[in-house]
Amino acid sequence: MIQAPRLFIDGGFTGPACIRIEAGRIVAITDETAPGALVLADGFISPGLIDIHNNGALGIDVATASIAQCHTLAADLAARGVTAFTPTIITAPIPALHQAAARIAAAQSSLQGAPVAQIIGLHLEGPFLSPVRRGAHQAAWLAEPSSAALDELLADPHLAACLTLITLAPELPGALAAIRHLRGRGIAVALGHTDADAATMQAAAAAGARLVTHVFTAQRPFHHRDPGPVGVALTDPRLFPCVISDGLHADPIAMKLAFAAAGRRAIAVTDSILIAGLPPGAEGEFGGAPVIAAPDGLGRRPDGTIAGAGIFLDEGIRRLIRAGIAPHAALHAATAAPAEALGLADHGRIAPGQRADLIWWGDDFTIRQVWVGGRLHNAQTHDAPSGPPLTLRGPALPATEAMQAGLDDLDIWPASAIIETLLAQERAAQAALARSAPSLARLAEAAGARIAGGGRLFYAGAGTSGRLALLDAVECGPTFNLPDHIIIPLLAGGPGAMLHAIEGAEDDQAAAAQQLAAYGIHRGDTLVGIAASGRTNFVEGAIHAARRAGALTGCIVNNLASPIAALVDIAVEIDSGPEVISGSTRLSAGTTQKIALNCLSSTIMIMAGKTYGGFMIDVRASNQKLRQRAARIVQSITACDQAAAEHALKSTGFSVKPAIIMLRHHVDAAQGANILNQHNGNLRQALNATPTKTDQIEPA
Repeated sequence: MIQAPRLFIDGGFTGPACIRIEAGRIVAITDETAPGALVLADGFISPGLIDIHNNGALGIDVATASIAQCHTLAADLAARGVTAFTPTIITAPIPALHQAAARIAAAQSSLQGAPVAQIIGLHLEGPFLSPVRRGAHQAAWLAEPSSAALDELLADPHLAACLTLITLAPELPGALAAIRHLRGRGIAVALGHTDADAATMQAAAAAGARLVTHVFTAQRPFHHRDPGPVGVALTDPRLFPCVISDGLHADPIAMKLAFAAAGRRAIAVTDSILIAGLPPGAEGEFGGAPVIAAPDGLGRRPDGTIAGAGIFLDEGIRRLIRAGIAPHAALHAATAAPAEALGLADHGRIAPGQRADLIWWGDDFTIRQVWVGGRLHNAQTHDAPSGPPLTLRGPALPATEAMQAGLDDLDIWPASAIIETLLAQERAAQAALARSAPSLARLAEAAGARIAGGGRLFYAGAGTSGRLALLDAVECGPTFNLPDHIIIPLLAGGPGAMLHAIEGAEDDQAAAAQQLAAYGIHRGDTLVGIAASGRTNFVEGAIHAARRAGALTGCIVNNLASPIAALVDIAVEIDSGPEVISGSTRLSAGTTQKIALNCLSSTIMIMAGKTYGGFMIDVRASNQKLRQRAARIVQSITACDQAAAEHALKSTGFSVKPAIIMLRHHVDAAQGANILNQHNGNLRQALNATPTKTDQIEPA
């Protein structure tokens, strides 16, 4: 099982959740972590990437690759998140295509079950392409898709068995009949390298074509009176337009346009060739002619013609996001969309029954780990991503101020989806809080020891953090019968800031120091600063003043490695991450702060003997509801009836602990109070002690 803070499921982010895997498939997705689960600290899990247009990489050309080289390529692709791909062979003589298909079919069989990218079939890009839009393809090898040409192509059993996708130009003679024939044999057809008009493209879609190969590239350009292949690709719901995601074959604006028009039909591809992953200047042969890795990252012919791309699909995802495409749209385009276009029913999604092809991404969209068929791919050789970081909008922004991925159109979501997203983020934040439990426990132990020695606990916070601290301090009074001078909240702007924002109060370091000086803070006290950002001036001022007085200092913050955390003795750092509404730390950060404060003060009070088991034995019974609760507590601990409990409570002024001692030790109220005092107010110790004869009530 794998537990992750977030999962990318059905086009959106949710979590935290746990994925259960058996025999290489996902069998369940649950909210609970099972014993032995792999718990991921951050990032998210997505389905494995599916690259349906990959001609090779790292010096390997799939058209000429040996079976061993296919294994090497599959491992390298898996290291970069690709768990399934269609090796793509461009135009070549038919006998050469047959020979390549035999090697790919053998590699496909030998790779099955290995934790590397799986071959899902062969993609032939040609030879049935337009001579005027051939790009880097050799003109001498082009052909028309006649019945005889198709028969010759499909006569080879290896090719017929592994051919999954073929790209052709629909305007060629016999093309529409060829599309129908190929579809009848279960082979998907993509339209590409074409000079077709819009009507011909639509006719091809009606004949059964499913995809458009590298929209914009090697096809008639769009014109408002002649929309051609581009116009139909982006608007016809029957077609999935494939977008080369390097930002070079198509300008980022064009990529953004394609995604805006096609929506969930858009497919991200690489069109990578053997120069992918090689340094500029690397040379090779591709499609029967030389190719060089150009300085711009493209593979080019000696005359400058673009021959293919130089990226892997994980880098393509990052470039799409930098172009302004929403992360959820970019991920969908590389997972569920290609699976749907090729009819891969068990690929591309995280759901029960699907192959357990999974990627653990960091929050910066770099790959941490990959599983193929539920098996861990260990040979991680990730390249450093190019371009600026994705998660943060600026390097100085703390995580709580960053934009959360996948929410670009949040404002037009239905209420149910917004609620689900908010709740998912709350669960993820609480999982982050759970990871800070050891430091929170250390702070509770240290602060509790100082309170036991007569010290006090000060809170300091501004805005939401300060209000939550004040609330916690106030609630400890009736819950634990705690005097007001034990837990003391310092709120930036003073008590009035509880109801109204006080402009500039959080920036006033001197005000915090003055408040602490008025209380006479000393070395027996504890000061805990609460600040989501970890850099609030008011809180920093309080910490500096507490340190000068020799007091213990701690903090509760929601960013790692913050300035405040560096100042204190014990830092509780809750990496709750970006908010659904960017920067609104009253949400997940506020939730985790409230829980942390609850845990901190409650633990201190429990350790101070303010509870007996789970009973609130120091409750201040100041109203009818609390008096009834006090009676129930006395009845539960002493097994007496209601009348006896009420009588004992009235005798002690509704003080629960001496009432319990009265009933358990058979003493009067004064004697019960005396026994309790002998044990410093600790009920458990007082009950376990044997009362002296003078403590007990003598029978009349």
